[in-house]
Amino acid sequence: MALPSHRTGSLHRPLLQFLLPPPSHPRPRTRKNMIATAAKYGPLVRIGPNDLLCTDPETLRRMSSVRSAYTKGVFYETGRIIPGYNNIVCERDEEKHKALRTKMAGAYNGRENGSTGFEESIDRQMLNLVALIESKYVSSPGNLRPFDLCAKTHFFSLDVISDASFGKAFGFLVEDRDLHQFVEINDSALPAMNFLQAVPSLTNIVYRWPFNLALPRDVDGVGFGRLMGYVVPLVRLGGLFADSPVGWQRVAWRSGFDLMQSQGGICSSVAGSITTAAAIRHTLLALISTPSVYATLQKEIDESVSSGRVSRPVIRDVEAQALPYLQAMIREGYRTWPSVVGLGSKQVPKGGDSICGFHVPEGTQVSHNYSGVMRLKEVFGEDADVFRPERWLEEEADAERLKLMNSVLELAFGNGKYQCLGKRIALMELNKIFFEVGVRLMCQLKNLYLC
Repeated sequence: MALPSHRTGSLHRPLLQFLLPPPSHPRPRTRKNMIATAAKYGPLVRIGPNDLLCTDPETLRRMSSVRSAYTKGVFYETGRIIPGYNNIVCERDEEKHKALRTKMAGAYNGRENGSTGFEESIDRQMLNLVALIESKYVSSPGNLRPFDLCAKTHFFSLDVISDASFGKAFGFLVEDRDLHQFVEINDSALPAMNFLQAVPSLTNIVYRWPFNLALPRDVDGVGFGRLMGYVVPLVRLGGLFADSPVGWQRVAWRSGFDLMQSQGGICSSVAGSITTAAAIRHTLLALISTPSVYATLQKEIDESVSSGRVSRPVIRDVEAQALPYLQAMIREGYRTWPSVVGLGSKQVPKGGDSICGFHVPEGTQVSHNYSGVMRLKEVFGEDADVFRPERWLEEEADAERLKLMNSVLELAFGNGKYQCLGKRIALMELNKIFFEVGVRLMCQLKNLYLC
């Protein structure tokens, strides 16, 4: 049986069209293409000579399970930031990847970062964000003060991850500006990153002269290079991590991280914070453009504050988890707009595999269609394309259906041996920011522009 193809004709062209939207709107078109492809062609589609796109939740879960023989595909080669060094994202050797995860797990679980783990870091930056908004961006009659949601959510997530890593934030929120041009450089690099994701075989060329001259180095004054340079004195002077406030990098250093591993770790963490920022702004956009949802959430927040059931000045994570509509809204946010739209391909192991009734040869790259998975009507209902948090509350009467929905939603953070190490931090950020924005601010859209 032949696999359905995304397009007829040249097989390289479909994959490029699939992933290369106009530079001004890179992600929305990619996401739209992935959803439409799954709806039209089914759970397994050929999108390149050796590339398949999978929208079957069970297959995606099985490929990443702890005992799976699947390995990371060539897509992950595009995640290498430091030439000659494989970080946890781009490391395709299973044993080396497992060793890196083991070293980093102790830092990410928060148990070695004080009694409250990363929560104090998030609280500090939450208060900095609120102070910034209240001091500079609260409008009044005749005095409009637009708030750049894209930039400020970026600043927030970057300061959180730096505070959690070093015990001290980079200072984006306090300065209220793009320090070291990080956001500017990251945004301008997205079209090139999309191209490499479409044709990952070109990645090796990037690491050769003269193209490698454009890659970040720890002596740079801007971008990822500046962040890499931030780590150098902490590692080379040895004891600074031990004497510094609690943080991810301190724990990693104690676990045996050398300079390059520490630099790779912070770059991976910062890259992960970008997806958290995307989740925040996508969900905020959906929230403030859906008045009924906004009103219901606001009512739950007001009641919890007036009754004294939540801590001030910042809600505790455990308290946020006890607010049903807040949790439903957060789930619905990263369901309808999962932050990760990259293919995240896995490589079919020796001997091949059977996927959705098709025999797939070994070496085939099977990509994840998270955007399509999160819109499956057989899982989330006929209105799966609609932002409607109530679905997570209505289904409580049907335990099996709710269990299915939650199990599929968890794929948004990956699973098994490839699950996102920063999942706990990201969810904690989401719990706090939507509550605190709801407590203090009334948001209104000025320009409907999704970044």
